[in-house]
This record gives sequence, structure tokens and C-alpha cells, in this order.
Amino acid sequence: MSCGFSLTNVEKGYSGISVLTGVTACFESGRTHVLMGPSGSGKTTLLRLLAGLETPDAGEVGRSGVERLAMTFQEDRLCDNLTVTANVRLPHARLRGAERAAFLELEREACAAVGLPCDARPVRELSGGQRRRVSILRCVLADADAFLFDEPLKGMDEKTVDAVMDFVLPRLAGRTTLWVTHDERELSRFDDPVLWRVEGGRVISCS
Repeated sequence: MSCGFSLTNVEKGYSGISVLTGVTACFESGRTHVLMGPSGSGKTTLLRLLAGLETPDAGEVGRSGVERLAMTFQEDRLCDNLTVTANVRLPHARLRGAERAAFLELEREACAAVGLPCDARPVRELSGGQRRRVSILRCVLADADAFLFDEPLKGMDEKTVDAVMDFVLPRLAGRTTLWVTHDERELSRFDDPVLWRVEGGRVISCS
């Protein structure tokens, strides 16, 4: 088994409050890992450590074969003055010619699939659910080796979730993915996921 991400005796806390305690875990490459646990248990901290956005207080974080990483945050983190399509293609600014044309076509198909407008409106004029979908498309269409999703479907109705997952899941197949959620119904949407529980400072495999 090859670990795309790994933690070895990792400790992390804030202002003297421990969040993760002595965590050792291996997130296998090419698999979808679903992380569940109560609010405040450290799921977001774990993703930020794996993404290199936080440094552990002790221990080591490993990334093997992960040179390009895409992530959605609980906040949308969009460029509010740009359109939907401009936000989605931000990671692809260097594309030119035929490659750019092919991506633009994929982008239009993606927006249609999840019910997003391809017009001149800036994303600041969109609803919260629409903005979440922009963030998800920007992540899943990125040229990345691994994907981190922090409660990406939060606040969406069931019909919208169905459309988003119908588009997203085929693109995550066989790719290293960590998916954080509070909703156990999301677990059933994945084919043979690895389930993890984050609670009490620990990260425990339940599969």
C-alpha cells in the first residue's frame, strides 16, 4: 500500500488547546477517504496539515507523489469580481491554443451539468449554493494529483447534490481524495471509500 498522505505522531493545537494528539495515519494513494466526526474535532485542521497550510507542533506530515494539490475550503474563497467561468479556470491561466479551447468546452459542460450560469455576472451576485458549486468545479477540474474537500456540499438541496455528485464522482475515480463531511448520507455515494473517524484528538480508520 502506497500512502499518498501520511501522518506520523502528529501533534497540533492552538492557544494551548490540543486538537490532534499523537496521530499516525496512512491515506492510501488512488482511494477516496471520507473523514467524519463532530464539529471542532480537527477535521479541517487535518486537511490543512496535509495541504501544507499548517505546520504540526510535533511529528511529520508526508506527501508521496502529490506534487499538485487541489482543495475546497468551508469558505468559498472566490474572486468576487470575476464570473463563474473565470473563477473555474483560474488554475489554468497558462493554457493556450487547442488545450485552452478544450478546457473551455469542458468548463461549459461542467457548468451546465451542475446548473451554473455561463454569463457575465460576477460571482458576488450568485446564491450561496451556486458559489459552492463554483468552488467545487474549480477544484475537481484542476490538474491535480490529489483532492481535498472540506464539507463541499454543505447547504445544498438534494437535487443539487445529485447533479454535483453525478459530475464529480467519475473525475475522482482512482485519484487520491479526502472528503470531509458531517452527513452520513454522502458516504453511500462513494464506491468502496475508506472511512475515518476524527474525534478526541485521534484519527482512526473504520474500514
